[in-house]
Amino acid sequence: MNNKPIGVFDSGIGGVTVLEELVSMFPNEDFIYVGDTKNLPYGVKTKEVLKGLVSNVSNYLVSREVKAIVIACNTATANSHHLKDEIDVPVIGVISPTSKYAYEVSKNKNILTIATNVTIESNSYQEALKNLDKNGGNFYFEKCSEFVDAIENNIVNIPESFSLVENKLGKYADKNIDTIILGCTHFGIYEKELKNIFPTATLVPCGLPTANELKRVLDEKDALNQTKKIGAIEINATSDPDFMKEKISWFKYPYNGVNLVDVLKNEK
Repeated sequence: MNNKPIGVFDSGIGGVTVLEELVSMFPNEDFIYVGDTKNLPYGVKTKEVLKGLVSNVSNYLVSREVKAIVIACNTATANSHHLKDEIDVPVIGVISPTSKYAYEVSKNKNILTIATNVTIESNSYQEALKNLDKNGGNFYFEKCSEFVDAIENNIVNIPESFSLVENKLGKYADKNIDTIILGCTHFGIYEKELKNIFPTATLVPCGLPTANELKRVLDEKDALNQTKKIGAIEINATSDPDFMKEKISWFKYPYNGVNLVDVLKNEK
């Protein structure tokens, strides 16, 4: 089991930010990433549709004999509870570890969570933070699905992106927010736009907390790859792989292009 790859998936490019953190922490592990770009965006779909999409990609990864699956997508994580009855490999989502990390680093417990509409409507972050709270924290939650489309269309670090974020989140500028949960893996790409409004706030993306949780799970199962080799990274998309490759030019680890895959062909 130790030499099997780790599966990672998201609806598009955002999860590659999590993949980057995972590769950094586990340089000798093999990774298989799937961006379900054919069905992007996840954040505006119904729960029933999302459950089916999550099952399709997860079953594809199981067919590739992964030893664990990281759901590098908040929306998918919020709609993944059924997987425990479908697959027999560990599934690590991003919501619980990210909430815990953000709560621990926040000094004043004024925490803003920004995420897709579906993630906010699932109440997953609300419940996670409520269960952690012992100090009467002030928690704010904002639906920002439009950020996903903008980022996917490369509206980043230009006047239009700064205006988009300002118009959506400017109302929280006087709330003494010291921590912002980036409850969508795309949103780390808006670091400059967010810092323009919240210059002193700590931004908490999902990558590091999720990598820490994956390490805990693999340690518990004695499933870490102990070889000294540098792991292989395979990146796949369910549509338009060339477009996805162009969008992740910032990814700093070597990989052999982006492959086109049909996850339904491998559905169990």
